[in-house]
Amino acid sequence: MTFLLLLLALLLSFADQSLLSPLLNPLLRDFFGGTSSVVPLGWVSFALTLAMAVSTVASGILSDRGSRKKLVLAGCLLFSLVSALTPLIPHGRAGYALFFAGRALGGLGLGAILPAVFSMVGDAVAAARRGAAFGLVSMSMLVGRMAGFLTAGALAHTWRTAYALVGAAGLLLALALAFAREPRRGAQEEELRDALQAGADYRFRIRRKDFRTLRSVGSNIWLILNFVDVVPGAILVFLIFKFMKDDHNMEAGPVNFIVLLVMIFGALGALLFGRLGDVLFRRDKRARVALALACNALPIVFLVFFITADFRLPEGASLGQALQVPGVWVVLVSVVGAMFVNQGVNPNWYGTLTDVNLPEHRATMVSLASVMDMLGNALGPILASYIALLWDLRAALWAALIIWGLNIVLWLPVLHHVRRDLERRHRLLASRAAEMGTK
Repeated sequence: MTFLLLLLALLLSFADQSLLSPLLNPLLRDFFGGTSSVVPLGWVSFALTLAMAVSTVASGILSDRGSRKKLVLAGCLLFSLVSALTPLIPHGRAGYALFFAGRALGGLGLGAILPAVFSMVGDAVAAARRGAAFGLVSMSMLVGRMAGFLTAGALAHTWRTAYALVGAAGLLLALALAFAREPRRGAQEEELRDALQAGADYRFRIRRKDFRTLRSVGSNIWLILNFVDVVPGAILVFLIFKFMKDDHNMEAGPVNFIVLLVMIFGALGALLFGRLGDVLFRRDKRARVALALACNALPIVFLVFFITADFRLPEGASLGQALQVPGVWVVLVSVVGAMFVNQGVNPNWYGTLTDVNLPEHRATMVSLASVMDMLGNALGPILASYIALLWDLRAALWAALIIWGLNIVLWLPVLHHVRRDLERRHRLLASRAAEMGTK
């Protein structure tokens, strides 16, 4: 039950974050009377992400020192309450200022959730099954994004209601979380199992001097630098609805259908490649890293076809009419294929980060990595906004693809360091198990 509630917490938090992209045009009309520049909403996205970054770092450290369940509960309450109050925001520029402030405040709640959830999942699932478990975590994030897109797309004419619905669902979840049970720290580590079953308690918590230890784990540095691969994804998510409308004259309905398929196949990819990572990990301790590298590189080929597709739909074309156009199928297959493969990165990235770090360091590490991801998510929309302003939307998408290609290089050092880091963690946990057994 606790694992299910943690997945729901991630789902709703990602749904809340994903409402903005489908609502760009309605928000611009509501606050500014209509404008072709998305820069003001790019800054909203930046403020949300910046607030999340501050909260995520604090949550990571606090999760490695105390109760993780309480942090998830507090985060859910904060972002849900802010979203539930969104219908009170007025129209015009005053409304934009309140919306900006509300998104930033909600970001503090959203940022508290991921590190605490990550740490608890690591303590709920054995190492041999972590790829599959983090595949479910990745799936919940994707389903959350899909729920946000579909809710916002369906309620674009009354966008305040979209935020209110997600907020109400979050408040109900917070009530259920109050009764959830937090898993024991270190409970799924093979080296600690005998000591814990004999009644010992894993009392180790992160200390200030431990940050030196985190830096000494070679894989950590490069796993954090992998934030570069978030930038192109953030650009695609931010611009897809506007790009499909402006470049291909595709309405929100057909775009939502594409997004729905993208999320479904992305979730399947996360589950499949997460499970495959588990199977290969038993044979080769570097397998998760190698699989993540491949899943990062292959989608580039698919996205070239997406960007170069050339068609324009008639005004007001329905989904059925759109599917009769060959170019729509090129876009559909390329985007779905790219997402299916690329979602194999997440469970293997999460699994590797968990495997190479001690139980009391994992939330801090995922918070630092998440902050770097948030930097990518913040820079993506801003970068795309200005490239689109100077050139056009297609140029912004080409920039995303170039950045994606550069990220592949950052996986190679992880492949080099990971086996040594795994052996080091095993020695430390075995030493601690012996120490716990003597007390």
